[in-house]
Amino acid sequence: MLLDRKRINRVARWAAIFLAVTFALGTIFLGVGSSTGNIFFGCGGNPGTISSSSSFEDQEKFYLNLIEENPGDSDAMMALANLYAGESMYDDAIIYYDKALEITPENVNILMLKGRAYMAKEDFLEAVKTYSEATRADPDNSFAFLQLGLAAKNAGQDQTVVMAWSKWLEMNPDDPNAPAIRDELASLTQPAS
Repeated sequence: MLLDRKRINRVARWAAIFLAVTFALGTIFLGVGSSTGNIFFGCGGNPGTISSSSSFEDQEKFYLNLIEENPGDSDAMMALANLYAGESMYDDAIIYYDKALEITPENVNILMLKGRAYMAKEDFLEAVKTYSEATRADPDNSFAFLQLGLAAKNAGQDQTVVMAWSKWLEMNPDDPNAPAIRDELASLTQPAS
């Protein structure tokens, strides 16, 4: 059988047209590649969408609606808490971090975000409590010990700083920040003259 170039080109052209039409229909009807959903939106599908360009108020309303519809939606709680934290609304963020922790207690990621919110609002005592919870929940999380030491330093709790940063150094002896942490620990453990 002899290969006919005209026939091969015609088949290839039709295949390309078919793929282009399929992609176009998928984009139009299914919202492929779109953050705004699809044309079936009003047919019992998605209750609404948001995008990175949505206003703060629209995003807040979206997440509050999701939480109202499903009070156990920890993902929506986390998204709302992170939204508040991004707007420096730390008290509101902490409320929703706490609500998410009610659903998934001892979730280290949530505890770390909550600790960061306390640090940002300069409530160092609460940050120490929160980071301490994180280290109890995951004793192998060296970042939690690093942050606990930082919070404790800001709270004036030298013993906690020494404990936390010593633990961090055990886990990260060759970290580029280790010499600075060692210097800090040395200054805290030297007897007063």
